[in-house]
Amino acid sequence: MTLISPFGSSVDMFGRLVAEQLSKRLGATFVVEQKLGAGGTIATAYLNRQKPDGYTLGIGVPSTLSIAPHIYKNVGYRPQDLTYLAALMSAPSVLIVAPDRTKSLRDLVELSKRRSLNFGSPGVGSGMHLGVERFTTSAGIANAIHVPFKSTEALTMALVAGDIDYYMSVTSASAALIKSGRLAALAVTGDARSADLPGVPTFAEIGLTDMDLPNFYGLVGPPGLPKEITARLESTLQTIAEAPDFLAGVTRTGNVPISLIGNAFKEFAVSDLARQGALIKKLGIEPQ
Repeated sequence: MTLISPFGSSVDMFGRLVAEQLSKRLGATFVVEQKLGAGGTIATAYLNRQKPDGYTLGIGVPSTLSIAPHIYKNVGYRPQDLTYLAALMSAPSVLIVAPDRTKSLRDLVELSKRRSLNFGSPGVGSGMHLGVERFTTSAGIANAIHVPFKSTEALTMALVAGDIDYYMSVTSASAALIKSGRLAALAVTGDARSADLPGVPTFAEIGLTDMDLPNFYGLVGPPGLPKEITARLESTLQTIAEAPDFLAGVTRTGNVPISLIGNAFKEFAVSDLARQGALIKKLGIEPQ
């Protein structure tokens, strides 16, 4: 049985955590297979074409379910048509600056009043791009310029060099650099502070209450997955969502366990699809 991953890094890691749990509980071997490219749409379009027999499932994240349909003219699938099984993990994001130039969110806003700021992301329309755009608007930073890069490594180098002033990343990818003092964190998303960065306040603590960025990781199936297969998978995934070893695995990676099963996951994802679409339209990003 195959679990299709649209990305490497934390998405692939999540897939391997879930695949191990599914293999143990269903008595069948789940293998994670990466199909990379085109903002994750290659993997999701492939899943969309598969026979709905439960032997091929996929990992669904905001990039593929909420964002890509708005920035690509033809992704090869409709997110609403997929079978939503469960969202089991959320990745908090963190606002990052260079430690020697900005000490607080207030400092960053004050700096924006004296000169134009540059912020980075790994690409136009990426989840990190939209997250930092939402922050920039919420904080009232005017005339900020977006500078896209090809990788988070390039982002980090540009920030340290002073070529950009800030960017956002998932905490699990940046916590080590922040703890080492190479980068500085101003705020994190989520209802509570990050276990990896307990000294960093949430956006809500600072007064930015609309920075709820739902960076979910879930499992989806092809359209038309039969009810009996769907029910068995949902029941198994509910058990996994409560399993101590799975919860420990998610926490160990610096992420947050969640449990949105079946329709609850679909409603959440479809709502995020509309929200991201509104932001993309507001930014004037045209489908490519």
